[in-house]
Amino acid sequence: MKLFIAKNIKNGDKKAFEVIKKQVLGKPDSLIGLAVGKTTDGLHKLISKDAIKNKKRWSSLKIFQIDENLGLNPNDPLSFNFEIRRELKSLIKILSKKNIFLIDGKENPRLTISKGYNFIKKNNGMDLIILGIGPEYDPHIAYNTTGKSTLNSRFRVVDLHPKIASKIKVRKGKRPLATMKGITLGIKDILETKKALLIAYGKEKATSLKIAFKKVDIKRASASALLLHKDLVLIVDKESGKYLKIN
Repeated sequence: MKLFIAKNIKNGDKKAFEVIKKQVLGKPDSLIGLAVGKTTDGLHKLISKDAIKNKKRWSSLKIFQIDENLGLNPNDPLSFNFEIRRELKSLIKILSKKNIFLIDGKENPRLTISKGYNFIKKNNGMDLIILGIGPEYDPHIAYNTTGKSTLNSRFRVVDLHPKIASKIKVRKGKRPLATMKGITLGIKDILETKKALLIAYGKEKATSLKIAFKKVDIKRASASALLLHKDLVLIVDKESGKYLKIN
């Protein structure tokens, strides 16, 4: 594991962008798994700005949405699909449709899973996956709910933690999530990626990281599975990383 503790979120985002940029420069047709949420907002802005300035650099990239709220239309503001298309609009605009895999929450999950695995296989595996980590009561990665996920879990439908479901809201309308289920890449899928990048900011994530990076304990923190990843980069700020030690 490579650990980088940034002095603030802005510096963390810059470091995360450097990791992604290096991946794209080294392999322009990389397949990258995307997460959404508050943690990745700044990173997505950096990617979008660079995609506008350097279209050729990003034009061969392939992207894969790693999880979604089940039952939501892609145009619903609560949909991660919607969020990806909004935040990375300038990037998606220059990509070929065949290089984009976004999840339709209204589609039959079996079809989504089949199409997703075909996409990954066609592109010889995922080169880089970007992840956040859940709160202390559920330190999850993607939608692998703690206590309900195993090391061998695969792309599937999952029950969301009740607190997670209730906190997912439209940023303006504050409308609570209507579904308690999600669809997500499994832990085994994540461990099979060539490189993983976990980003965490703020004091509310400090205990989550402390739990997850103490030892592999899937029942306590599904994110602890990342200790088994062969190439993990962990980027945190001082508040979230206060319990972590650099080896």
